[in-house]
Amino acid sequence: MKFLYLISLFFILCTTGICQVKETILTNHSASDRYANYSPDGKLIVFESDRNGSWDIYLMNSDGKSVKRLTLHDKDDRRPSWHPSGKSILFESDRMGQFELFKMDIPSGRVDWIDIKRPDGDPIFARYSPDGSKIAFSFKESDDKANIAIVNKKGKGFKLVTDNDFRSFYPSWSPDGKSIVFFSRHETNNNDDEIYTINLDGTGMTRLTNWPKHNFCPSWSSDGAKIAYVTSMDDRRPEIYIMDADGQNAMRITNNEDGDTLPFWSKDSKKLLITGYRNGSFEICELLIN
Repeated sequence: MKFLYLISLFFILCTTGICQVKETILTNHSASDRYANYSPDGKLIVFESDRNGSWDIYLMNSDGKSVKRLTLHDKDDRRPSWHPSGKSILFESDRMGQFELFKMDIPSGRVDWIDIKRPDGDPIFARYSPDGSKIAFSFKESDDKANIAIVNKKGKGFKLVTDNDFRSFYPSWSPDGKSIVFFSRHETNNNDDEIYTINLDGTGMTRLTNWPKHNFCPSWSSDGAKIAYVTSMDDRRPEIYIMDADGQNAMRITNNEDGDTLPFWSKDSKKLLITGYRNGSFEICELLIN
């Protein structure tokens, strides 16, 4: 039955606004498959999975076929994202005793440590800038304190974009590379997450959401017009929303009892990869948005 569900396509009517969403489930495994990203040319998808006992990085075709394991370490390798060249990926791993950032060359499989000179803390949720010259990440100092930081592609020039005693996570670059969208608890006393944009120099912080639960995991569309994100519903698991880049016209696009999270746009801004809980496990799903 799961296989039949996997290959079926179905439509979801948005609860606000007018749109149709067609979902395809791309993975089919009893373990957790999460955090999927399209390659810049859209032909490949990189994601994380714990299907072999620890978290590792995997690669598959955009149709979900030809799954290949990329990392084989006994420690956790997590949260992969692509270099804009499409030839390498960035990921985080605790293989050196604490979380550090690593770069993998896809053709050769070579893994290099990105040595970030920084205060004590973990770099997580890292992403290259659109031109590949910088890396933005969340600099986690404790469970209650994390800020958005930037280094150059070699890990040099550590700089905080936000600097407060609350939680700020999950930076996503604007297509022009001039600003970042992220979620933070700095105005809610660490009680709930809201979504903000900010310039690279720390100026111009703008709050885009205002919901007494949580708004999190924002992703800026490649055309710059939209931001996809996740909202916790009352007495429900999270759902995917899309809003204009200025925070207006929020539209819910999923409606699943088991919840959806971690959206990531395709280059043509017509599709989203999400992590959805389907048939008893987390799977990688693709949403075609009309």
